[in-house]
Amino acid sequence: MAKITRKKLARGTKLMPGHVSTPLTSAAAQLTGIDIGRDQMKAPMAPFCVNLSVPYLGPETIPVGTITIPFVLPPLQDSFDSAQGAFGTTAPVYSATTPQIMLKSVSFSFDQRAEPAAIASQFWTQSGSDTDTGKFGYSDQQGKLTYEDVTKLDIKISLHEKDQAYFGNTYPYPLQKELWSTVIPESAFSGAALRANPFIQTDIDLIIDPYKTLLFTVHCPGLTDTNGRILTLPSIEVSMKFLGQLMPRDSGLGDVQNIPKDGGSGENKYGAKTAPSVIIRTPDPATSLEADSTDGVNYNITTIDEQFRDKLQGGYDRFGDTPPTEVIKDDAAYDVIAVPLYQNSAHGGITANSSFLATWPYMGTRTSPTAGRGLFDRRIIPIHHSYTIHHAILAWNWSPYRVLDWLWNPAESPPPPIDEDDVPTAAQGALWVAGAKEIGLKVGIGIGTGMRADGFGYDEVGTLDITNPNNYDLDAKTPQTNPDGSEGWPPGAGTTWDTSLIDRITSTASPPFGYIWNSGETGADHVRRWHWELHSIPLTAFPDRTAPGYYAQGIPIFVGPGWTTTQGRADIGTGAPDTGGAEQWIEVRSLLYPTDASKSFHNSVSDVTGSTLGAEPSILVGYGGCYVYLICKKHLTK
Repeated sequence: MAKITRKKLARGTKLMPGHVSTPLTSAAAQLTGIDIGRDQMKAPMAPFCVNLSVPYLGPETIPVGTITIPFVLPPLQDSFDSAQGAFGTTAPVYSATTPQIMLKSVSFSFDQRAEPAAIASQFWTQSGSDTDTGKFGYSDQQGKLTYEDVTKLDIKISLHEKDQAYFGNTYPYPLQKELWSTVIPESAFSGAALRANPFIQTDIDLIIDPYKTLLFTVHCPGLTDTNGRILTLPSIEVSMKFLGQLMPRDSGLGDVQNIPKDGGSGENKYGAKTAPSVIIRTPDPATSLEADSTDGVNYNITTIDEQFRDKLQGGYDRFGDTPPTEVIKDDAAYDVIAVPLYQNSAHGGITANSSFLATWPYMGTRTSPTAGRGLFDRRIIPIHHSYTIHHAILAWNWSPYRVLDWLWNPAESPPPPIDEDDVPTAAQGALWVAGAKEIGLKVGIGIGTGMRADGFGYDEVGTLDITNPNNYDLDAKTPQTNPDGSEGWPPGAGTTWDTSLIDRITSTASPPFGYIWNSGETGADHVRRWHWELHSIPLTAFPDRTAPGYYAQGIPIFVGPGWTTTQGRADIGTGAPDTGGAEQWIEVRSLLYPTDASKSFHNSVSDVTGSTLGAEPSILVGYGGCYVYLICKKHLTK
């Protein structure tokens, strides 16, 4: 135990009480004080991973073969600096007591079907027969191996950071610093006997600023060529391994929602720890030192040894139960659950044009609002151990792409096809952020039980409901302020979209376009927008408590399986949880919908020019889909 000071004994030294009882008393004090911290452990940091999935990367992206994904690793609630207001100009305080996070390794892989070959895309057009065509994504060569084209697969992966708009970063929201990058040469994928797929680079050891936005980029320009030999990277998996410093777990009635009331340490503990009884008896002055008496050397050493033989306890078991007594202070660590949404669409993203909108499988009847409308998605995350959720972050995607690999020159501004009134005339390029105010987004986070069970229940633990991503009033047509300070851009009245905003990110030199009202109020102009937005999803509010975070939210929420002893739980919000202390999964749901119940995306909702969204290359969801990040504490578990 590093906190204990002891006197070293030279040979022949006369043994005194201070040589024995003093260090043993210090050891007992740490055990009974539940004060075994991370600085006394062999591994003072615990690993966690941010895992990103891309169903496929094709040539439709802009630039070709490039996809970007942002994420954040903010401090947990007990370390978050909430002194700064939203969109302030002062940087947050990264305190010396804030637990550090370190990037340790990065791994990258894609599906080569265990062969030293590349995979042909659905847009492959070079063939020896008239039936082999990929112009509209129907090539009969798609998915086939092409051994000679593997030499094109030089892939650059990188990690960047930027200041957050929440702390004062402004338009055009560019990346500011490359933290790490590497190029994986084609030779890593073309070896006949040995291939580095998955590729992994270890020992990066990079300290991460928790108040920055991080962005991971995959860039493979060789996916297309002028001969029609078009390739794809299917099933991309990225895993970034981080280390986070250990920290105390959450506990206490009124401090953690849904936390078990009882446990092995007793009733009404709500996660609080119970210390063991460890008594060191010091011999009286002028008393000879003995071995086996109740104040003897052997007896006292055995008292400490018994604690180690019984193992130093902490954390939870898999059913959210605590040990009867505990001595470990730091028995929790940082964790991230990355949840993809709106992925694997037929064209890479979702556009409002009816021909492509209809390919998204999870959709209400668009022509009958009473029968359900909008774009749905849901993900279920099975849970086998306990967590406390501290933050939930939405990464919403506006990245442009070429529907059906329709080509355009990104150097042209505005991109074709645009008529003389600046109105897009084709839908083969998802190039414009859907320019309507009648767009709403609702994202909900729930915990559920009922799998192989007699009971069924859900509790919502976080929700975000925002509208009008363009921040203008379609009817008032009031000129406002551009992102660069000129007239004609948001924020404006009639929107809640920015009420949860953390950051905006322009991740390449070819961001999408967006409409603005021109200063004369006679029509619409266009401006470059951004690729990604980050929003805070507030946790369920708790009475009389406002928890630290980007915006007002509820205190942490315990999630985990339970059993008879741990079925009693603290309230979630203002009521007892419906799951009855038996959570089996976390569910994330999303709905993108027209806020006007009489309208539908493809043929009713109008943009700033008066044209319907379905008649233009409008983006509802950018290429590659979106993410929800659950920022949690995970616990030492046995």
